[in-house]
Amino acid sequence: MRSVRTALEVLEAVAQLQPVGLSELSRKLGLPKTTVQRGLTTLADAGWLEDDSADSTRWIVSTKAFIVGSTVGNRGGLRAQALPFMNALAADVQETIHLMIPDGDTVVLIERIDSMHPVRAFAPLGARAPLHASSNGKAILAHLPDEEINRYLKSELSAVTPHTITHPDRLQDELTLIRTRGYAVSDEELQADVVSVAAPIRPGNGLPVASMSISAPKSRMPTTVHSEYGQKVRTTADRIAAALPTLPSA
Repeated sequence: MRSVRTALEVLEAVAQLQPVGLSELSRKLGLPKTTVQRGLTTLADAGWLEDDSADSTRWIVSTKAFIVGSTVGNRGGLRAQALPFMNALAADVQETIHLMIPDGDTVVLIERIDSMHPVRAFAPLGARAPLHASSNGKAILAHLPDEEINRYLKSELSAVTPHTITHPDRLQDELTLIRTRGYAVSDEELQADVVSVAAPIRPGNGLPVASMSISAPKSRMPTTVHSEYGQKVRTTADRIAAALPTLPSA
């Protein structure tokens, strides 16, 4: 049982850090290299991991892991219901649309519609982001129960970029603003030169099951369009929520 638990810990760490090498995994997990190597070998033999084509000493999750993970992301038909709305929004704004779901203190990217612009915002499917650093994460965090918000505000708010909000009081004010206007903004808080606006997907106006964002280079997402795009993504998120089964209110 311990070896199974270790293998799962290795899989989760690779998914978070990929592409990642043995030494970094050993430090991250606090386990001996030999133990981590056994876990890597077991997972690779089972088809869950593979070596990075650019560097065979580093590991990435396989398509098998993504396929299995995608079934989780489609709970309640979320992805199937969201895709037509995402495509319509992408056609309207001509920017990248991201659909993310909460997982602990992070959000995970489960679907993406790419912008046709040669220079565009990009994140791989399966990418994670802290709740406080991304527009999708803040949109979800703002609508969690008060006890969960308070717990998160007391945790370590690490800076992903120099613009990430890390002061609890300032983040609390930001969450209040998000609830008031209905959308969240991340202005280079997760990635340099990338701005995004996001809204939560809340069936029955209850707990957020996901969030959706419009992301673009800062040059195409000045503050003058934040409100317009915020209203567009909020309207689209509400339409998706209306198509999903209702969950209990917060």
